[in-house]
Amino acid sequence: MFKVDDVGLRLICYGPHIRIGGVELSPDILIALEGVGTFKGVTIEERLSELQSKGKDPKDVALNMHRESTRRGHASLTTSLILQFEVKPCSRASTLLLAAQPFGSYLQESQRRRRINIDEFIIPPNIDRVEKLSVKYRETLNYVWRCYDELISKGVPFEDARYLLPLSSRTSIFITGSLESFIWLIYSSENRDGKYFPAELKKIGKLIKELAMNISPLLTSARLSFKPLQYVYPYPDPYKPEDRILEELIKQYNEPDQPILIDFKVSGQIQHLVEDAVKNSEYMNSLNSFIHAITLEPLSLAAYHQSIRHRTVPTSVESIYKALERALSNPEKNIVTPPTIKNNEERLNIFNDAVSRLLETYSLLLSEDVAPSEAVYLCPQAIRVYVSRVYNAFNLLWPQGYIGMRTCSYAQWEERMIAYSIWRSIEKHSPKISRLMGEKCRHLGYCPEKDWCPIIKKYIPGYNDELHKKMME
Repeated sequence: MFKVDDVGLRLICYGPHIRIGGVELSPDILIALEGVGTFKGVTIEERLSELQSKGKDPKDVALNMHRESTRRGHASLTTSLILQFEVKPCSRASTLLLAAQPFGSYLQESQRRRRINIDEFIIPPNIDRVEKLSVKYRETLNYVWRCYDELISKGVPFEDARYLLPLSSRTSIFITGSLESFIWLIYSSENRDGKYFPAELKKIGKLIKELAMNISPLLTSARLSFKPLQYVYPYPDPYKPEDRILEELIKQYNEPDQPILIDFKVSGQIQHLVEDAVKNSEYMNSLNSFIHAITLEPLSLAAYHQSIRHRTVPTSVESIYKALERALSNPEKNIVTPPTIKNNEERLNIFNDAVSRLLETYSLLLSEDVAPSEAVYLCPQAIRVYVSRVYNAFNLLWPQGYIGMRTCSYAQWEERMIAYSIWRSIEKHSPKISRLMGEKCRHLGYCPEKDWCPIIKKYIPGYNDELHKKMME
């Protein structure tokens, strides 16, 4: 078992920086000089030479540039500083937020493909300090891990057995993003209420700030001094105490068991042009602004964690604490059970016992005045949460979009169910658009996977091993 103090950040790479005439230009200076270049059509060398000839300190110029740009709300400078780092070890609780920023890129250690060991769980600091709570926490995790291990021994795939694992389970993540991508986390680490915002995330936010300040102190300081209410581009955050918008939607639709299509629209009366557009690479991109579908979707935390990494789909998520409240009051309705477990009584009993144990200990910790942000580490990944998403033309009609990727037989089973449900719902509103949707193999004309499946025969009846080998070459 590891602790918040063990959570670490390792810098892999950053930029931009360059050496000119024996002078190392840091990101602060280089980005500022490039900003000056938007007013003067000259090279970096010429801009630097001009400053030196006038006796100006490049740091003073950079400081003024970053302050002025930030004050006016421009993000072109803060999106120019790129950071690449690894967070290891950390928990699934932290990566729920770390992997949610839509303008980053994430490579995360997968529980779909790797078996979790008994010591790979984090213990929150305040629980660790109180012996009776620490003992109960550790006993619960040990019991749940044994259930997980037993399910695997009975033939349950890793990706399904993980549903009973709590958010405290260990992972690691490699992140690439601009400074702007991390501003909300840095701000949250300093200002969010620790009652709901986990200490682990506060530490990671602090580490990212220290990293950014070491690399680019002028730009980072200027950006962090700008704090309006609408602070950053929005992204899904499950660690809020409540979300009245999502709660109202969930209530309106009576806590649905299946995805609900709230709205679907092809704007501008262009529906008759869509079919031709998707066949024409010169103007098909214009479709993206005119087609959208808004949904309310119930899914497990396990599936949600994967879906937020499909970053082209704007997503809102309810409070994880409200989801836990529902799971405590009605576990049958608010626990998602994989079919490989649900269809076998022995496996199902093991699964339900583990999930019940986690929820019981979560409730016990709250009754002992443990902060929700610490008790949440016992939240099973099987609990149901609600999200609202917006799908544009890319995500409905492109092979790399959500429907194309998630209806593939290699996609995670729960996300496949959601993708097919959305497809069927759109069919009721617009058969024309529905006929253009499909698995990625339909759009590509071949299966890009190593081993093809029968789905492609719906579109290419004569597809076989020989043709697949030829297409893969």
